[in-house]
Amino acid sequence: MNVPLPTTDIAPRPTLSVVVPVYNEEDTIGDCLSRLVDQLDDIAEIIVVDNNSTDSGMGIVEAFAARHPEVRTVRESQQGLVFARNAGMDVACGDLIARIDADTRVGSDWAATIVDFFVADPSGRWDALCGRGEAYGVPLAGRFDRWKIKIHPLGRRQAHRTVTEIPVLYGSNMVVRRDVWNRIRTRVSMRRDIFEDVDMGLCITEGGGRNAFLASLTVGVSARRMHSGLPAFVTYMSFLPRTFALHRRFAFTAGTALVYVPALTILHACRLMAIRVYDSDTGRWSPRKWRSPESDRVLP
Repeated sequence: MNVPLPTTDIAPRPTLSVVVPVYNEEDTIGDCLSRLVDQLDDIAEIIVVDNNSTDSGMGIVEAFAARHPEVRTVRESQQGLVFARNAGMDVACGDLIARIDADTRVGSDWAATIVDFFVADPSGRWDALCGRGEAYGVPLAGRFDRWKIKIHPLGRRQAHRTVTEIPVLYGSNMVVRRDVWNRIRTRVSMRRDIFEDVDMGLCITEGGGRNAFLASLTVGVSARRMHSGLPAFVTYMSFLPRTFALHRRFAFTAGTALVYVPALTILHACRLMAIRVYDSDTGRWSPRKWRSPESDRVLP
């Protein structure tokens, strides 16, 4: 007598969409996409959102799209990161939607780590996930990052724990469930003078959701913002307390405005002096580089 073998219902792996907003990123988008297409076993689609680029960056994207049908483009004419982000996330088909920057350098197991994390969460305990970003091409990057974590009012990242719960998200390296995005879509702010990733994370937690921080999910991020002069940097960092104030998180508003932003401004001044004499192409110090013109990073 033939006895049927027992069957086990195995839930399918969730599909992952990756959204990459782009505005004049010809210097970085090629490397970004190269790292993503190497992980198409775990990435269902890569959505590049053209936010009125005028350089050759989108030509590079089209070349990738010609070779990889998983790469597709969306155009968003309204200028600003929040508009480009929304345009990409609105058309994403994956169960999970990751959002990174065009200068983000993901690791070789980045996509697999994300999918595995949510596979291990069948009950849906976590609504969103983010990891760390480490600056590349700057001197003493690790030392500055350690000090930033120490003084950050949300820096509750115990080294002995793999996953921690945090109230916000980190835009260069974050993932949300698609149903969660649909739930908060009308709640996220469209202002360009706040941190859109912090706003999104707060919208999730205020709706009863939970954001996870995974220490091993680390990406490389560009140091372009670090080249900004002090006035531009302070203007940019003022977005953080403004975001908390928008959500009536007044303790965080005070903590970031009175402690974190001033302390980070001092760190930035010290870091800026080092960056201005550091040649990232050669990895050497060059005092002559101090005279080279620097441009402030465009605001989101």
